Amino acid sequence: MIGPAASDRVELADGQLAVRPGGTPLYAARALRQAGAACVAVESGHLHSWVRHTGSTTEQRLGAMPEPLAPSRARALLPRLAGCQWVLLGGQTGGDFPPETIRVLTDAGHRVLLDGQGLARGTRGGPVQLGPIDPTWYAGTTVLKLNEAEAAAAGSLAHVPELLLTHGTAGASITAGGATIEVAGSGAEFTDPTGAGDSLSALYCLARALGREPADACWFAIDGVERLYK
Repeated sequence: MIGPAASDRVELADGQLAVRPGGTPLYAARALRQAGAACVAVESGHLHSWVRHTGSTTEQRLGAMPEPLAPSRARALLPRLAGCQWVLLGGQTGGDFPPETIRVLTDAGHRVLLDGQGLARGTRGGPVQLGPIDPTWYAGTTVLKLNEAEAAAAGSLAHVPELLLTHGTAGASITAGGATIEVAGSGAEFTDPTGAGDSLSALYCLARALGREPADACWFAIDGVERLYK
């Protein structure tokens, strides 16, 4: 998994405050280690983030924006990624992973799951505001992962082999091969859901690497996240 590390200020629904490290590399690696899998975690930059969980929604504000992962840096990472069938790209903004950088990874034979939250946010700092996603920014990826709000703002999501759409504690859906399959979650609320999306993406990649089909991989990921975040 590759993505910027974060310094998160997290406010939970009960009013508790915490300042701690965050970002996709941290949460995704934790989920994979819990599942007994080896992984490579690469911090591509750093940013500051304020997150507020209300119980039904999550609000976020971004600051100290990370530098994009340039194609030259991606090429330099390829030796570290040798043996990794899948690469999870966990961006915070639309500029974190330029199309040319994704192409470096796919040309090297990696299958890419791109967390589209950054694409929906664009390249601006401050309070997160979602908007349309340019399809050229996820070209070549095998999986695009979004939540419901991001997907609603994204516009047309054509030409994605696998679209992983999360519904919070209600579960997720996976669209692949022209069919959409809903996979229900337990509905139980997480005390602190920070990083749950990163964990789900990582576990989906693990399941696909183990040869599971998309629907079964989606179930595996949801089950794993619920075990982690109970």
